[in-house]
Amino acid sequence: MSVIAATLISLLVCAFAAGLEGACAGKNVKPFFATLRFPRYAAPLWLWMIIGGCYYLIFFFLLFRLLRLSTHPARWYVALALILFMMIANGLTNYVIFRARDLYLSFIIGAIAPITDIALFVLLARLDRTAALAMIPYLLYRVYAVYWGYALWRANQPQPQG
Repeated sequence: MSVIAATLISLLVCAFAAGLEGACAGKNVKPFFATLRFPRYAAPLWLWMIIGGCYYLIFFFLLFRLLRLSTHPARWYVALALILFMMIANGLTNYVIFRARDLYLSFIIGAIAPITDIALFVLLARLDRTAALAMIPYLLYRVYAVYWGYALWRANQPQPQG
């Protein structure tokens, strides 16, 4: 696939995923954040926006690299499907957090997500080493995100009345 086509498709997929993420989050992100108790190592909302931007840069790059490969073995299709699944699931998780306000379910989803992360990393390592290496910051972030999700859920459990 040409550079222009791979760039446009990657941009469109990222734009769709970002739109889905925004639609699922809704308009009450800041007010909801203001109601939460955060672990002491929690990133402020502005930093989450930068993290989100880095997420989309990484996934743009992964898509671009995959689309530019000249051969498409079965693992190529699986890797592409995993990327699309991961991006859609990421967007839908915003519904769980910001609209359903279910921090426990959000933590469970976040704790299961590393399965797909590792599967994608292994596939990319066999398809395109550069793409696999580009995933490392995301994988490191995921460790933080799982721990943060757990701590956020625990900090916001209802306090026993008594």
